[in-house]
Amino acid sequence: MHETDQQIRPLRSLHSEAVEAIAKWLMSGRYNVDAVLPNEAEIGDELGISRTVVREAIRTLVAKGMLQVRRKTGTIVRPLSDWSLFDPEVLAWRFRYNRDTVFVDDMTQFRAAIETIAVEICASNPNFDCSDLYDACDGMEAALNGDGDWFTADLAFHRHLLKGTGNQFILHMQPMLDNFFDAMLSPEVLLPENMRITLPYHRAIADAIAAGDPVRARQAMLQLVQKGREDILNRIESIGK
Repeated sequence: MHETDQQIRPLRSLHSEAVEAIAKWLMSGRYNVDAVLPNEAEIGDELGISRTVVREAIRTLVAKGMLQVRRKTGTIVRPLSDWSLFDPEVLAWRFRYNRDTVFVDDMTQFRAAIETIAVEICASNPNFDCSDLYDACDGMEAALNGDGDWFTADLAFHRHLLKGTGNQFILHMQPMLDNFFDAMLSPEVLLPENMRITLPYHRAIADAIAAGDPVRARQAMLQLVQKGREDILNRIESIGK
């Protein structure tokens, strides 16, 4: 039965689905740290896939630090401290399946650290081109009026800030921050009222950078980051009710 299913579903899709399903088990606390997962045959039966697909999925999660295969013991769940927390998939899974206040607070602090440095660098650079920031703000405003996509414009705003630093290490954070924004700007969080509130924060950041004022730029960015935190926590609270 499984082989017939797999003939219909592409192998890559099967692999991705298996990885996500097992990751969801880990995120949701179905198996505690140091717990031993069921064997490949049992996992395959539950997910409707072959042992080969299960084995490859386990290898993927081992590479991300989430699991460990021990001889004569089986597949062990590793503690969060061992996970590749900056891995885009791990980050996306945590947003999808295990959002809590500690995670949101830690993410907010880290994001604030990166983006406040970014705006300070941009504001201190007289050659920084603010036109892309203002274009992104205009795009966000247009989206509020039903013309265009807010997410695309908002993401362009933050990407331009990071790119404007010219710092190779900050630029290396881009994929990870993209996942932050993907979650924070998701439809369940990005409500119209939230967008209308945050648009002036974006324009305030652009204005401060254009004025060459890193202190004001930092303050405006902190306001924006804090608003994002509040929006996510409000969504988590509403889900829990």
